[in-house]
Amino acid sequence: MARVRKLFPIYGSALANNMLKALARERVVARFVARYIDEYDRHGITGGPARDRELAETIGREVILAMVIEIPKGLPKFFGKTQRGRFTIDEKQAMDAFFQECIAALGRAWNWKPEDRRLFHQDFTLYSEFDTRKAAQENAGKKGKTPQEEPPFVGRVALLLDPSMLEQARRASRKFHAEVERLAQNLLKETLRPARN
Repeated sequence: MARVRKLFPIYGSALANNMLKALARERVVARFVARYIDEYDRHGITGGPARDRELAETIGREVILAMVIEIPKGLPKFFGKTQRGRFTIDEKQAMDAFFQECIAALGRAWNWKPEDRRLFHQDFTLYSEFDTRKAAQENAGKKGKTPQEEPPFVGRVALLLDPSMLEQARRASRKFHAEVERLAQNLLKETLRPARN
């Protein structure tokens, strides 16, 4: 008989911590900004330590949002199912508790005040609504027939990064978004990987 795996809410907290550690340890934003500056010779977008901190914080928040939006896509794999699979009530409750704990852990780590929490949820809603529209388009088979809307991450990061050269900033942000999605998926897998004895 196969061993039943449980998805404990505390794993959500571990995932949030892993996301924040990866953001800091791997210097995700700093590497992205440095690569952009080198590729497009845009040394003027940095303005010293204060501007670097501002970019790290604001773009870092967008990175976390983009990673959080990947959680509902990856969690079904824990149960050996796809995102469209049928879940038991217990599985749904476990995924919801995991997700809520992840968000709560981010709030604790960032010392959110009620307004910070409200703004994060508002931005998360923007990201999820985009994902819902994208999934509906793909299900309807309209992928090649209509212009593809870009994820909110792309426009928002481009605007923060280099508003005077928006098109090239958007191109760089598109590539960066794909990297962030992969990082989120890898962190989720690592966090949920069963302990080896």
